[in-house]
Amino acid sequence: MTESFKGTLYALLAVAMFATLGTGFKMAVTRMSSFSVVVWIAIWATLALFFILIRERRVGAIVSEFRQRPFFFPVAGIIGLGVQQLLCLKTYEYIPASQAVILHYTYPLMMLLLSWLFFREKTGLWALCCVALGFAGVFVLVSAGGGVGDLQLSIGVAVALGTAFSFALFCVLIKHADFSVTPGMFLLNLFGLLFLLCLQPVYPMQWSVSGTDLLLVAYLGIFPTAVAFILWNKALRMIPTGRSSNCALLVPILSLVFITVILKEQITLIQAVGMSIVLLSVFLNVRLAGRS
Repeated sequence: MTESFKGTLYALLAVAMFATLGTGFKMAVTRMSSFSVVVWIAIWATLALFFILIRERRVGAIVSEFRQRPFFFPVAGIIGLGVQQLLCLKTYEYIPASQAVILHYTYPLMMLLLSWLFFREKTGLWALCCVALGFAGVFVLVSAGGGVGDLQLSIGVAVALGTAFSFALFCVLIKHADFSVTPGMFLLNLFGLLFLLCLQPVYPMQWSVSGTDLLLVAYLGIFPTAVAFILWNKALRMIPTGRSSNCALLVPILSLVFITVILKEQITLIQAVGMSIVLLSVFLNVRLAGRS
């Protein structure tokens, strides 16, 4: 198994976990405020990463990693695990979910642009075509929800594009930063959490939760956030940006599958067509990984 193919597998495992966030978040926000859910997820993710470091006997690596990059971790953590989370929440307050999803998933294309702009990373024509094909599939998929054709420039659109940009920038920054994955992700989550906690005067926080709610946010914080981000970080370092961007386009498909199975919502024919297009683009990119 080549490193490139292994990196692709890491990316796909991370994407599978990321895809459960939508269903889990939708279940959680019916019982808690959105801000409370985000903060609880950040708390559990940070604790999970800390316990992983204890198990690996690498707690001391936290200090050494921070000393090497005292500016990078606060800035990247606030961008990717603080600002991005807040913008994502605000998007759904301003515009319909179908419009929000298509705008949020412009971030794989933004990753390609930012990688070239800041790091002069070249993307092959094949990878670019796969991403474009996958994005077309995402557009077909979410346009089935209605309302995309009515999309107009608004505060909601600007916030959604800001969400995509902040996450794309976060992914590009961690891809090109040379740091140990687990202590680095702990620091990123820690600074994202500290940023969110500083916003409590603006957003009320629900500290008293039931056992069921606590288990739900614990799952969301440990697996789709902490573990998935470790795998995603490894994948970003092992495969080209074009391939990781393409794999990321699987998230809305898998999210829809989980929503259908768990929340019992139906998949329409046009949504199935969109899913097929994205799956084809990912299949082509995995074939490319096998030849690398």
